[in-house]
Amino acid sequence: MIEKLTKDIYFISRLFVLLSLSLLILPNYKETNLLQISILGIYALNNVYIYIFPVPKIFKKMSVIFDVILIPLYVFLSGNFFNVYPLAILISLYSTRKIFYGIFLTALAVALSIYYFYNSPILFSANSLFFLGILFSSYNFETLYSLGKERKRILKLKKDYHKLLKEFSNYEKERRMFKNLKLVFKYLRESKEPKEYLLKVKNTFNVKKVKVIPVNEIDNEVRKDFEKGILSVNLKLEKGYAKVIYELNSPFQLRDEVLVYTLTEAARLLSIVVEGFEEGKEKAKSLTVS
Repeated sequence: MIEKLTKDIYFISRLFVLLSLSLLILPNYKETNLLQISILGIYALNNVYIYIFPVPKIFKKMSVIFDVILIPLYVFLSGNFFNVYPLAILISLYSTRKIFYGIFLTALAVALSIYYFYNSPILFSANSLFFLGILFSSYNFETLYSLGKERKRILKLKKDYHKLLKEFSNYEKERRMFKNLKLVFKYLRESKEPKEYLLKVKNTFNVKKVKVIPVNEIDNEVRKDFEKGILSVNLKLEKGYAKVIYELNSPFQLRDEVLVYTLTEAARLLSIVVEGFEEGKEKAKSLTVS
């Protein structure tokens, strides 16, 4: 609702500026050049477009640039001192919302007053006081102070909201980890042999293939091969060492921290049920579940 009201205020204010400048063309329409008409046409089309259609933020920023650059340029090129006065509408508009732009427009209006009335100190002073009066009368100190406090409060609420979202995300991650580990312990307890245990882990966590092979030494590292989608976990058995190799269906699964943690812990739990690899038996040299 507030956003719609602000949009309406900007549109109506710019419309008054456009109408004022257009009416001031009529008495000297023969002296109006194509550049002036082009500036007013671009200004009008831009304001109608951003009012009717939902546009990216860059177009809204462009409309501000048109207000503070394009319209003062038009006033300068027109050669008509009456065109200075529609700037008062824009000064009033921005002074109540964006004081920096209000001050900038006031400075431009005063500079244009110098340009048009440099021969008459009285007229120059009167116009300068007029634009300064518009600036200060539009700038409501109390309202802006209250808005500043509200803005700080909203920013704090936004910060607290993001903090809660982060905490909730961590909670969800821990909940998934706990749920997965509960399943892993259940499979370990119910399985009669390592192959049955690994088969249940494979089916539950969408793993393409699991392979356990003996190794001579381990480096206590978990390795990820993102190109092949392979997770390797080294573990120490009572008799020797082993490496559990998970071949995943997609390399993107390695980005899932909860899944990688679960598979890593499932592999390490094998040391409870596997004593070691028997010597002299080729079939016992590796265990593959596919």
